[in-house]
Amino acid sequence: MLSKQIDEGCLWSHSGNAAGQWHGLVDHLASVAARAAKFGDAFGAAALGWWLGLLHDLGKGAEAWQRRLLARGLDGGRVGIDHKAAGTRFAVERVGLWRLAMAIHGHHGGLENPAQLHAFLTSPERDRLAEGQAVRRLSEHIAELQQPTPPPWPNWARDDPEAGEMLLRMLFSALVDADHLDTAAHFSGVVCGATKAPVGMAELLDRFERERARLLAEREPASIDELRARVYADSVRAAACSPGFFRLEAPTGAGKTLAAGGFALHHAKRHGMRRVVFAVPFLSVTDQNAKVYRDLLDPDGTGEVVLEHHTAVNLDDGRRGGRWQRLAAENWDAEFIVTTTVQLFESIHARTPTRMRKVHRLAGAVIVLDEVQAIPVHVLDPVLLALRQLVEHFGATVLLASATQPEFWHLPVLKGVTPTSIVAYPRSLYAALRRVRYRWWKRPKPSLADVAAEAAKHRRALVVVNTTDHARTVLRAWKEAGTGSAVIRHLSTRMCSRHRLDAIEEIRRLLAGDGDVLVVSTQLVEAGVDLDFPVVFRAYAPAEAVLQAAGRCNREGHLGREGGLVVVFDPHEPGRPPSYEVPLHETRRRFGSAPGQAEPDDLAALAAYFTGLYATLGPEARGQAVIDARRQWDCPRVSELFRMISDESVPVLVDYTPIADSDARAKADRVVAELRRGRPVRPDQLRHFQPFLASLPRGFAERQRDTRLVRLAGDLHIWTGRYDPHFGIDLTSEDQ
Repeated sequence: MLSKQIDEGCLWSHSGNAAGQWHGLVDHLASVAARAAKFGDAFGAAALGWWLGLLHDLGKGAEAWQRRLLARGLDGGRVGIDHKAAGTRFAVERVGLWRLAMAIHGHHGGLENPAQLHAFLTSPERDRLAEGQAVRRLSEHIAELQQPTPPPWPNWARDDPEAGEMLLRMLFSALVDADHLDTAAHFSGVVCGATKAPVGMAELLDRFERERARLLAEREPASIDELRARVYADSVRAAACSPGFFRLEAPTGAGKTLAAGGFALHHAKRHGMRRVVFAVPFLSVTDQNAKVYRDLLDPDGTGEVVLEHHTAVNLDDGRRGGRWQRLAAENWDAEFIVTTTVQLFESIHARTPTRMRKVHRLAGAVIVLDEVQAIPVHVLDPVLLALRQLVEHFGATVLLASATQPEFWHLPVLKGVTPTSIVAYPRSLYAALRRVRYRWWKRPKPSLADVAAEAAKHRRALVVVNTTDHARTVLRAWKEAGTGSAVIRHLSTRMCSRHRLDAIEEIRRLLAGDGDVLVVSTQLVEAGVDLDFPVVFRAYAPAEAVLQAAGRCNREGHLGREGGLVVVFDPHEPGRPPSYEVPLHETRRRFGSAPGQAEPDDLAALAAYFTGLYATLGPEARGQAVIDARRQWDCPRVSELFRMISDESVPVLVDYTPIADSDARAKADRVVAELRRGRPVRPDQLRHFQPFLASLPRGFAERQRDTRLVRLAGDLHIWTGRYDPHFGIDLTSEDQ
């Protein structure tokens, strides 16, 4: 039957779905072209997107490919014949897409570079007869292939190689997302395009303002409420300004989460923008902010408005991954995204379809970078370049929010860019919200046990350290010495997302009541986590980290004129992130108790600190090699060089069940069962994992595999050792 259809000119793109329906090739090319054009239209490249979509599977028209699909469609195997050469060559030689043809060449395996593209097209292994046959057969059905009209390129992409390379990335993302959506629609039996209607920015803004008013009415009044209201009003007023770069400089406790969300939604509605992408540096802040925005934007709990995406579960590992693993990749098809800066920028600088299919959603988006000071300096220049290109060429607005606003604007990569400051008089705001005093504990250097003992003298105290090992040391010191009636708690990435949220909620309840509580945490607590302690101990760290930790002290301003106490200690035990070394040198020079030194909340000293830091490091240390690779369109090199975090980790599913929400765990377990059976899962099903994922260093994961760590699929693992109710995963003892 099918053989007869092929002989008569019926061409197929994919084998039968569960209903036995095969996917027509012409229909697939037309659908992908239309969808890629729609995605490309968001940045003025609809025609380019259309051609890439039309040509991406052109090689499937060859008779040999069609006959192999028929055979493999019956036994479930792979076709195993190249189908990308015909479309790639047509794009280069007939449509004038030049290097943009790399998107077709890489739509399965990933973006490469111009030299690899040339080598591919000139290789003697290419079957030029089959390519020509595919073009001729499809030209009978698609008139545009007979006399192709080259689409226009934006002038900025022709004149600027780095901007042209970003256009390639956005078009590649649009192509692979369109391809995956149409393919998934076929295999699921759903008509492509039958997706839920967006809520709309006007409705989201109405919900936000309504729920914000209710939240403020129910909240216990604080002395700084008037200042918070002023910051919010400034943010809404600034939202009327034209799209571009904005900076929200306000001290911790000034209500930046609500102010940034209000700005983003008002700005998006005013200027017809498509979505809000809210990126934060630490998982703990992602957990917290996603919950805040879900409560405000989705009060009915539909789960369809705010998409929380922080853990990059990659089920397509290049070895056992198949079609459904690629289709399960996240594509950010939502109007309000909460993610991490790592997820955001590593996706932009990636090269594979699974990592990049969401990137085109940044066109026409309001991108909020919360705690922007936490961007690692070794990738600072490529991050800023990407943001500038998104603003200038792809219709985005970027809001940089922080209590410790870095001084980026003198750097060459931002030459000529002038941001709009949302808060007109930040110094007076900082002076009004100064709520702590500092004590420096450096000589002699205390041990972590000394710090634990000193903290235990207080009813309520927070200790922030630089490593998970140090956090465990402090926790064990409290357990061994005893802390009387005080509850002791721990926060780190060794705990899964839901465990951290539950612990933070419990700590808040203790602080709101009359409970005694001692908490030790890694740096994740200091970027926006809404906790309020009278005393905070902070291990020596860069100035901005110290000031962020101080934001957890006397946050609501209830301690009167004396304020809270922040103790900065230099621990005797070694251990800190390698990225701290140069910033710590600048911090020791400028901040402390010695004559001529400032405290971390001195804005003039902080500005001088950032300027000196970036000048000391220079372009090479700020990531110039990544920009050089982008200028050459060398995508594998870009992906290799761009690493926001040096200690690469893997996602690990742990044995944690929330006491009050066993249904959430049950959903995750059902997805585990599907994966173990080898069955396909969708992106929305993978999201059920996020509350129960912790992270482990990749090297440790490799050593523990098949003992306490079992690989489930791709880079997703299951932790089979003991999961401690306080610490989470403990890597130090075999009985854990």
